[in-house]
Order: sequence, then structure tokens, then C-alpha cells
Amino acid sequence: MSFIHFFTLGFRPNYLIEGLLIGIVIAIYAFFRLSRLFSYYKISEKISLILRIVIAIFIIVCSCNVQSTATILIAYLFGVSIVVDIFGVIYKLISGKWSRIHQNGILVVVLFILIVAFSVYGLNDIQQTDYNITTDKTNESYTILYISDLHYDTIQNPSLLKENIAKMNSIHPDIIVLGGDIADEGTSKLSMEEAFKELGMLNSTYGTYFVYGNHDEQPNECDYRNGTKPYTNDELIETILDNGIVILEDSRVKINNDLVLIGRDDAGHGNTNKRVDVKDLLKESDLSNYIIVLDHQPLDEVNNSKIGCDLQIAGHTHGGQIFPYGLVTEIQGKPNYGLYNFGEMKEIVSSGFCGWGVPIRNENPCEYVVIHIN
Repeated sequence: MSFIHFFTLGFRPNYLIEGLLIGIVIAIYAFFRLSRLFSYYKISEKISLILRIVIAIFIIVCSCNVQSTATILIAYLFGVSIVVDIFGVIYKLISGKWSRIHQNGILVVVLFILIVAFSVYGLNDIQQTDYNITTDKTNESYTILYISDLHYDTIQNPSLLKENIAKMNSIHPDIIVLGGDIADEGTSKLSMEEAFKELGMLNSTYGTYFVYGNHDEQPNECDYRNGTKPYTNDELIETILDNGIVILEDSRVKINNDLVLIGRDDAGHGNTNKRVDVKDLLKESDLSNYIIVLDHQPLDEVNNSKIGCDLQIAGHTHGGQIFPYGLVTEIQGKPNYGLYNFGEMKEIVSSGFCGWGVPIRNENPCEYVVIHIN
């Protein structure tokens, strides 16, 4: 990650007002909180004032871009400091004096470092998550390996994919699904080709299938790092097909006269209206089979359940990635991570192999998913 990338990643103009409001609140808090801290270390009032003004301005400027690494770290430092202050006040009420460890700021720094270290580790710890599903619609059992949100060679060490290829092959999956966002706007052409070459080395009984994510295929103006996307969509398609991977884009495939896989076109970038309805992708004879919907984003579950689909698999959410995003999603009643039920249909939402934007993760693990249909 470059120095500029640290401050500029993911600028969203529509979040500017919210970001500034948050930044102003944090800046005001920092201005007065640092006054007590600098006073403890006997820094002169003049230097203290200059430092506090500079820091407050820095916080407000960073808050213009609420998704940058700098802003998120500032928000975490603010949150830790608030919590420590609350306990500091409680301690003073009980003991009648301020705690020294609270006054000198060491506790805030230590807790902040621990959170950042845990978050960096979280992005580099890949777990296997298993789900077991029982059905009477199939004549035999199947194992599906699901990998999504790789965002290859952007914020995660690309060697982690290579290190896990052998582990995933040892599962001996019957079907492999690549659930989208394997590459993104920050992935070079060489890295994109490398990612699909590695994934093409995965072995399965009935093949590897790919559905688009909102970052795999998008207009050039979305690329804030390179100015233009480093590879064309035609080059992306050619690379996927050259590695023996089947693209499902509002299309279906039947496997062993048991399973029907329906791959959805991604709904990103205003694409919702042009998507074909799942009902129009099914044949009447398909309803006796086990129907699996592959959609990068967890969408249209109620409709798909009513149609008669049995399982939907999605990614996209990253399981929140950074606290408290996932918690907020769950509170809103939206699928975020794990197993959900929609009538007779189940949905599995993966937190993904990596994350996006900031090189930290502290909410739900990086993973590849193994689904056992029995």
C-alpha cells in the first residue's frame, strides 16, 4: 500500500457530509483531550495549542474520505480513547483521583496497538468453514468448494492463495464455485492472470464455475489508483476461459441430473434491471432437482425461495470486515455472514477469502467455504 493509497482509498463523494460531521466531532474531542495529555507531560501551552490545532485539522481533512485506512484508524483510536475515558471517570468517582495510566495515555496506545495487530492478523488468517445440508432431492452426496472476494494482490499477500491451493484440493470437491470479486480495480493484468491460473489448478469432479462480482467487471472511471482499468473485460473473460473455468452469467448448468446451478449476473453498478429473473432461467423439469443460485451479492432471497430454489450462495459482504459494519448490517436484518433460512430455501453468505480497501480485518474470518450436500 502506497503512502497516497493510505489516505485516498475508496473516496465516495456521497459520504462527504457524514464524514465531515464525524471528523468534526472527533477533532473537537481530540483538541480538548490532548490538552490534558500535553499538560501531563508539561508541554508548553503555546506548543500544545499549535499541535492540537494541526491534529484537529488533520482529522477533519482525513474524514473527507471515510473509507481510507487513515480515517478508519483515527476512528478506532477515538473509540478506544472514549472507552478508556469512561472507565477513567468511573475510577475517579470511586477512588477520588485520576488513574495515572489514564492520564499518561499509555493504556489508550496499548489497546489501540493490540486492536490493529489483531486486525492485521485477521486479514492473513485463512480458515475453512464447513456447512452440512441434507436433502432428498439428490441421488448422491456432493461437496462444493466456494471461494469469493479474493481481491487478488491488493491488500492481502498473494502467497496466501498459493499456500491454500493444496489444502483446498485435499477436500476433493465435486464442484468449485468462484463467487466473484476474484480481481478488482486495484489488480494488475499480470496479477489477474496469476489469480485465475492458481484457481485453475483446483481439481473437481464436475468443474469450476465463476459468477461476476461488482469489482471484477466495472467501468474505467471506478479505478481511482491507476486512472484506467489495467485490463479489458475481454481480457478478463479470455483469462477465465483459458484456465478451464466456466462463466455463469444469468445462465444455468445441470450436473449429473441432480443439481442445477444458476449463475446470476451481478447487480452492481445499476445492473439490477437488466438481470434475468431466476424463474426465467429454470425449466419445469428442473424443479425436481436440487436448485442452487449463485449470486455474488445476497439478493432476491424471498423471490428465489418462492420459485422453489433450495440453496443460495453469496459473498460480497466480507462479513462486515471492519467492526461495526457487520453488526449494523445484522441489526438492519440483512444477510451478512453465515447460514440463513428463507422459507424452504437456505442461504450461505461467505465472508470471503480477503477483504477490500483497508489492510485490516477484525469482524468474521477470511475463509473459503466447504458445503456438504448430503
